[in-house]
Amino acid sequence: MNLGLRLGSRRSHSLMKISERDVEYVAKLAMLEVADEEKKALAEQLSRIVEYVEKLNQLDLTGIEPTPQVVTSVKHAVRDDRVSPRTGSSDAGRTVKLFKVPKVITER
Repeated sequence: MNLGLRLGSRRSHSLMKISERDVEYVAKLAMLEVADEEKKALAEQLSRIVEYVEKLNQLDLTGIEPTPQVVTSVKHAVRDDRVSPRTGSSDAGRTVKLFKVPKVITER
């Protein structure tokens, strides 16, 4: 469905909704390292996403029912819950020793 909206439109720096400082803050919260040369591009990309969402929020949706699931023609496979004996990993790990992994989480 074409709503006449363009996600890729460019914005000037003065109109950016997401700043490089915002990018730094979110990266710090997420414990991510973001190179200085990437911050500007990320801020612009995130600003375009916010702009697109703002445009979507302006659409008149009067008379359109909320859709909890977009695809309605697919029948989902469901089965009854059944308890069955577990086989494999714990026994195999003890006998064959294939499930040994190095410790990757350390205490701070």
